[in-house]
Amino acid sequence: ANAAPQDLTGLLDELDEAASKGGEKCSVAEIREAIGARSFGPLLTVAGLLSLTPVGLVPGAPTALAVVIILIAGQLLIGVKAFWLPGPLLRASVKSDQLRKAVRVARKPAHWIDKVLRPRLEVLAGAVGRRIVALVCVLVAVAIPPLELVPFGVFAPAIAITAFGLGLLARDGVVLIIAFLASATALSLIAMRFL
Repeated sequence: ANAAPQDLTGLLDELDEAASKGGEKCSVAEIREAIGARSFGPLLTVAGLLSLTPVGLVPGAPTALAVVIILIAGQLLIGVKAFWLPGPLLRASVKSDQLRKAVRVARKPAHWIDKVLRPRLEVLAGAVGRRIVALVCVLVAVAIPPLELVPFGVFAPAIAITAFGLGLLARDGVVLIIAFLASATALSLIAMRFL
């Protein structure tokens, strides 16, 4: 596997390459191979970003992505070095042209986001911080399936997951703080709507 990308543009390059390599479809296994099996930050970023693209509008897709997020974050929580996904999930795929389109759409904001991202308050991206991030990601991902029933309900948790991924990717504690705030918003949406 390649070295983990250090910024969003690098991550998008890896995704673009994965989409161009295969045929009509790009599997989760191919995406994992492109990003690297030890890259928790990039994987969370991809899962969050996909939820924010037209892929996230496909019925059931946000819930499937939530399962991936729970599996990734759960393993980060217990301290696994290289994460594992079950065979059926690895074989799940997205249309290559849809993935390329999502990458194209993400490139403009990525350029701006990469200018903002930088290592700061790195203690939040350290061993303990990563575990706290993982726990909150699991909570947020559990909230995604019921939010599929709410128009644009998946938006807040998807932003939170993307921000957590970016914060880990760039070791940027400020972005992680923003992600915690977005998570609080997502979880309060759930509380207001369903409790």
